[in-house]
Amino acid sequence: MKKRIRIVFFICIFTVVIFTSWSLIRTLRPSRGKAYEQLSVEEAQDYMSFEPAYCIVDVRDAPDYEKGHVDGAVHLPLKEIVERADEAIPDRSMMIYVYGYDSDDSCQAAQKLSDMGFISVTETGSYREWTRYLKE
Repeated sequence: MKKRIRIVFFICIFTVVIFTSWSLIRTLRPSRGKAYEQLSVEEAQDYMSFEPAYCIVDVRDAPDYEKGHVDGAVHLPLKEIVERADEAIPDRSMMIYVYGYDSDDSCQAAQKLSDMGFISVTETGSYREWTRYLKE
């Protein structure tokens, strides 16, 4: 009888630990439905490590994008973001990480994407911050 009680107790504790861990991860992740989130590059990289599908958007002009960009980044210049976003990012529920020349550009782009109905948009600062982080 004591063995059964211990097993049930262990299962209950294990279930509580798993549920609590899952809940914490979900609350730390950028939340869906907000205008947009702001994260550091390091925080964005952490989320990307467990995010099944995401899109990195570079909102700089073409010459700067061609000089260098984050691997896998979609080029969507800030001036063209409204016209080309649906073509470049077909899934509006996908996590989107935006960077630009500076935080002002990436914030503008993140707000525009959010206003267009993209529900998981995260502003991650500048390309310089990405390159600094990726070199470490």
